Amino acid sequence: MTTPTTPAVWPSEVTLERDGIRLEPLTLAHEAGVAAAAADGELWNIRVTSVPEPQETRGYIETALKQRAEGSRLAFAVIDVAANDGKGKVIGSTSYHDIVANIRRVEIGWTWYAKSYQRSKVNTLCKLMLMQHAFETLGCAVVGWRASHMNFASQRAIERLGAKRDGVIRHHLGIRDGKVRDTVMYSMLADEWPAAKAKLEERLRSYASPSPQPSPTRGKGGADVRLEPITSDNLLAVLRLTPGAVGERMVATNAVSIAQASVSANAVPRAIMAGAGDAAKPVGFIMLYDPTLDPALAAKDEAHADSIDIWRLMVDFQQQGRGYGAAAIIGAARYAATRPGITQVRLSYVPREGNPSPFYKAMGFTETGEKDGIEIVMTQPLAALLARADAA
Repeated sequence: MTTPTTPAVWPSEVTLERDGIRLEPLTLAHEAGVAAAAADGELWNIRVTSVPEPQETRGYIETALKQRAEGSRLAFAVIDVAANDGKGKVIGSTSYHDIVANIRRVEIGWTWYAKSYQRSKVNTLCKLMLMQHAFETLGCAVVGWRASHMNFASQRAIERLGAKRDGVIRHHLGIRDGKVRDTVMYSMLADEWPAAKAKLEERLRSYASPSPQPSPTRGKGGADVRLEPITSDNLLAVLRLTPGAVGERMVATNAVSIAQASVSANAVPRAIMAGAGDAAKPVGFIMLYDPTLDPALAAKDEAHADSIDIWRLMVDFQQQGRGYGAAAIIGAARYAATRPGITQVRLSYVPREGNPSPFYKAMGFTETGEKDGIEIVMTQPLAALLARADAA
């Protein structure tokens, strides 16, 4: 009887595919596709990523192939199978890395996607395929991740997978601007995988039949109003917004709110954008608390697991009185309607002079008798708020 042995280079090369996304071993044949994907958003300018500049693409792939030969990394090209009339196109890259074959450990990283594919199902699909292959086919005992201490979005995404934060390695890795970063380490054990898998499958189902992008709400002047993610394109403009002297006594600054969102798995920060197309500009900021994004965290407040909370809402003092706040609340309701199990919308206010309770009451919210610290809590059935939106 022979004892199974680990292959000389483990894990073996494999192609993984699901729901129109394919992961295939990265080769020099992908050079042009990798360069084009990186150019979608000029991702190399984001210093916390590993995306190659155009002239570095071949070297980037050659490094991955060298690491493959050494047994430390297996890099994949991420392919949109249906693109280019079914010919497919490269939309990013991801890897197994820091592979330790004798203890069946891999890490997942070196991950990036073209800007036009970010905030889509792609990352969830890729993580699910890689984790499932690692745990169920390769028999891994543990899967790890690492993130820059400056990359809060990456840390939050890893935590949403169900990974546990192991700690921080200080002064760990040189980065492209010549500085040295700290590295936050995460891991998931094999017996933690079933629960994480169920969560990822549920997240994919929410992508499988998404609600259509809601039509813009109208402000009083007829301007289109949408809620859009905070990005590098609108961040500075959002940070410059101010609610005025009265509002500043009742709501945290947008900088504080965005910082809080970066470390809360259930936070949904959005710019309130007014205007059509390229002429749209930020006029306010809203942040929602969505318990469906991390049910484990939300379980600490089971009484409100069916509620989307409007955590923060502000409209720039120069833009107030134009209906943008009401339009943002309607936008929040439309978002809530896409989330499983949500039946209520909640918010709260500081009971000081000039507080927004008359506005909230005019929008149909009623006080619950609860307090969140010093703040008065109000609520409204989601169905009623949506009916108000339809009647507007």
